[in-house]
Amino acid sequence: MSATHPPDPSLTIPHPGGHVAPQVRVRLGQGADAAVVSDWLDRIQPLPVPTARARQLMLGELLAQSGRGICLLASGSPDGGLLGCLPVALLPSLELAGLAACAGEWWVRPELDAATRRACLEACCATLAEWGRAHGIRHALLAPGLVAGHGGAPPGFRLHGNGMWHGSLVPAAKVLG
Repeated sequence: MSATHPPDPSLTIPHPGGHVAPQVRVRLGQGADAAVVSDWLDRIQPLPVPTARARQLMLGELLAQSGRGICLLASGSPDGGLLGCLPVALLPSLELAGLAACAGEWWVRPELDAATRRACLEACCATLAEWGRAHGIRHALLAPGLVAGHGGAPPGFRLHGNGMWHGSLVPAAKVLG
């Protein structure tokens, strides 16, 4: 969404206070997304060939959902083009007594306005929370730099003593019967 092209009204939702944020769809990246996501990352931040190859290998592992992490993909444009990408690593945490889903970087189209960037990050964090709960991951951590410049932490995240933004992903109680 540039200053010369207004946002597509079919992709926006009204918020209290009169401002409009885009409607964002987030999904779990899969192996078939590797070429598209890799090309998209190369357009945002080109790298020398050896380093780009290393990034492709890491991306492939996240997209394969190998048990070491996942990659969440945000889209919202009519053509389904990527708006954002949230790579998430699963890390053991002694302090939190289990695995934590840790996002240390956030990729977003540079030309997006602040409301769109914020909506993408919030949508990715909401999807991360759902995924974590479904897979027994009880904690989500966001790097401080990831949140900076996006209007603060997404809903449900609080600053933790370790300097990261922490979201509790305690699963809902199961109802029998």
